[in-house]
Amino acid sequence: MLVRGNVVVEGVAVGTIRFLNMDYEKHLQSYIAGGVGEETEKYEHALAMAKKDLETMLESGENLSESELEIMGAHQMLLEDVAFVEAITGYIQQAMTAPAAVLRAVSDFKAMFDEIDDPYLKERQNDVVDVGNRLIRKILGLEEFSVEGDQVILCARDLEPSVMAGLPEEKVKAVLLENGSKTSHTVIIARAKGFVTMVGVELTPQMAAQGETVLVDAVRGEVTLQPSLEQIQEFQERVRKQEQERTVLMERAQLPACTRDGKEVLVAANISSPEDMEKTSVYGCQGVGLYRTEFFFMESPELPSEEKQFEAYRSVAEQAKGALCVIRTLDIGGDKSCDCLKLAEEENPFLGFRAIRICLQNKEMFKTQLRAIMRAGAYGKVGIMLPMVTMLSEVTETRKLMEEAMEELRNAQLPFDENVPLGIMVETPASVVMAPVFARHVDFFSIGTNDLVQYTLAVDRGNQTVNYIYDYFDPVVIRSIFQVVTAAHEAGIWVGMCGEMAGDRLAMPFLTAVGMDELSMSASQAPAVKEQIRNLDSNRCDLEELLRFTDKEEVRAYLEKVGSNGQDTW
Repeated sequence: MLVRGNVVVEGVAVGTIRFLNMDYEKHLQSYIAGGVGEETEKYEHALAMAKKDLETMLESGENLSESELEIMGAHQMLLEDVAFVEAITGYIQQAMTAPAAVLRAVSDFKAMFDEIDDPYLKERQNDVVDVGNRLIRKILGLEEFSVEGDQVILCARDLEPSVMAGLPEEKVKAVLLENGSKTSHTVIIARAKGFVTMVGVELTPQMAAQGETVLVDAVRGEVTLQPSLEQIQEFQERVRKQEQERTVLMERAQLPACTRDGKEVLVAANISSPEDMEKTSVYGCQGVGLYRTEFFFMESPELPSEEKQFEAYRSVAEQAKGALCVIRTLDIGGDKSCDCLKLAEEENPFLGFRAIRICLQNKEMFKTQLRAIMRAGAYGKVGIMLPMVTMLSEVTETRKLMEEAMEELRNAQLPFDENVPLGIMVETPASVVMAPVFARHVDFFSIGTNDLVQYTLAVDRGNQTVNYIYDYFDPVVIRSIFQVVTAAHEAGIWVGMCGEMAGDRLAMPFLTAVGMDELSMSASQAPAVKEQIRNLDSNRCDLEELLRFTDKEEVRAYLEKVGSNGQDTW
């Protein structure tokens, strides 16, 4: 019997199915209520335990991806959110039980977010539900989910991001979800962990008993129930070959990514902290294409000092051993917020006060970060990258601040690099149109496809109703990338890509043909990307033909054809 679904992370897996559906109803029905003081005490104890859980996760940061760290940090901030806490305690004072108070507060916040058509708040709505469920489990004395067995195929209607983050990679072989999208927090974490993953899988305990063997083909988008011995043996052989290929990829990870006709593409890493650098080395990344620095600001109630920033940037530069580390300046706003800046809530933060706009209105804070980066340049090779640039004045103002920062460093007699390259993220239609102008004033471009797609196609990637529109293979995005690369090379500067598209195997024929100089991605993706580049000719994709297409499915079909030349090892 076959059940179908949508592939998120490709691969095959054999294992025993384990259903996980958090059903609190029966536990709530048997809950014994106490007085206001007792219920308050239960809530406060649950809050302390929930905070401890997340602190433990964040302290083991070396075992978490940058996506997991970001999401867990957001949940930690929600547990300390004054409005959320006051709503819960207020309901308890009205003689509600602790669980009922949490559920009511979560419901209130959800209702509030439902009235606001904003992607940041929509995603935060899911975070509030996750945090509320964690508190409910603590109040009810329920154990956190743990995986039993070694070859587990986990199946659920949906999973909270924090539950997904806690799943052990050595035990879970695949994740099957009924709900979820490719851009949900839960799925982002599944991808970061490398779990074979499918969504849209309608599979119930009535169709397969707990502990039964199932086969997951996340290439064709199929789950086989009640497989024959012959089918199991066939899948076990496919899994064995998959593991062999991974072993080979790791053995070849340190080799350069040169196409068969001799064009080298630099494959770098996206990181969020100095601790991520150990993984970049293991997976063969050549430096850092995107260092997200906002976590300094998100994790602290006060602005991080110059010394604290400098030590982190220096650590990354030294560990890169001469390879370039591109450090993105503060990118707060939109889907990220932080207490230390005390920013007002906005109806549409993705189009509001964020990123370079915040920095240029907080010049001393910005100059502190610029000084720290330039000082790190004395210990390795670093670059400065500005996010969300839409106007040339944002670049020229930054140049002036850099000059001021250098003069201050000279006066303080602190060592620094006077020639730190300055680049911008190209992630808005404005920066695409103005790319020929920007290219004359900066040293490099890095295309951020995640926001570029969202802004260009006017689509909220977190909205499941319209996320079918969100696609970087849409012809307008393909043409935008072509225009940016052309403008960069005509001006004599290099261009990279640091969005999700940079690690997509289907995109490689286009990215090599268009002349992308650098691709930056999660470190674990690098070995496979480098191997595919080594098996491509840079002119395999006919750009003139590709740019004539007017439909994203035509683009996909063409790239599938030119990519499947018998040399793809993925």
